[in-house]
Amino acid sequence: MELKKITENTYYIPGPTNLGLFVEDKKVILIDSGNDEWVGRKIFRLLEEREWELSKIINTHSNADHIGGNAYLQKKTNCDILATALESVFIDEPSLEPFLLWGASPFKALRNKFLQAQPSRVTHIIGEEGIISGTPLQAFPLEGHFIQMIGVKTPDEVLFLADSLFSTETISKYGLTVKSDIEKSLNTYSLLEKLSARLFIPSHTAPTKDISDLIRVNRENVEQINRKILYYCSEPVSRERLIQLLINDYQITLSSVQFVLTHITVSAHLSYLYDKQLIKPKFEEGKMLWTGNDKIDL
Repeated sequence: MELKKITENTYYIPGPTNLGLFVEDKKVILIDSGNDEWVGRKIFRLLEEREWELSKIINTHSNADHIGGNAYLQKKTNCDILATALESVFIDEPSLEPFLLWGASPFKALRNKFLQAQPSRVTHIIGEEGIISGTPLQAFPLEGHFIQMIGVKTPDEVLFLADSLFSTETISKYGLTVKSDIEKSLNTYSLLEKLSARLFIPSHTAPTKDISDLIRVNRENVEQINRKILYYCSEPVSRERLIQLLINDYQITLSSVQFVLTHITVSAHLSYLYDKQLIKPKFEEGKMLWTGNDKIDL
């Protein structure tokens, strides 16, 4: 585990999920805690070596790869955990995430560390926007990926972007990056275009001084999926069939986890297109089908 210094007080730990640290007087505020207990142990040893004290964890959102180290670190240090109101429910009760993704009690293959972290205790509910109480850090609302996700900016102008933006490589690999709300994702892209920072750190790609290309690629990906769904809805089609078509389009390698992540993303697009009055549900022969108004070209 490598600790990289960015400014006098701000550091980050690169990894499958990039983590942030803000350090003042040897007291650490950690921004997200990684995939699992193993990462939590590594963080704890890293802080011990420097004689730093973990005072707080700010979770940008409640997905398991962002809260996986919470339980171990809180047990070892009794640190505070801060999160927005809706995300805190899932941090306290991580079994709710696979329940939400499956829509019912999840089968065993979904009850794993990739979707269900160990429970930890949120000690302070924070707002989506403004200075985070008890810290010099600032929150920004970055909704769309999950329910009430935030970005976190340090006083020395480093902005941690959580899962609001994905790399071109990730989009090329998976096709559909996880979304729970398309309207809010598009609003987040518009907000990000207005934000300034010395350095931007997305959770799953390299830090950068300029996020304009990332915003463009992510927005184009959302718009492309919308067009594909409208094209397929030229004839009545079920959600399951749409998922199959998009999985084949993007050549997604399926597992139980990947299927439910694709399922929630396609569902988010259907909700968005329905609210825009571009598609509507149709019920026949015991099936819920989706149909659009006109034939469109891709």
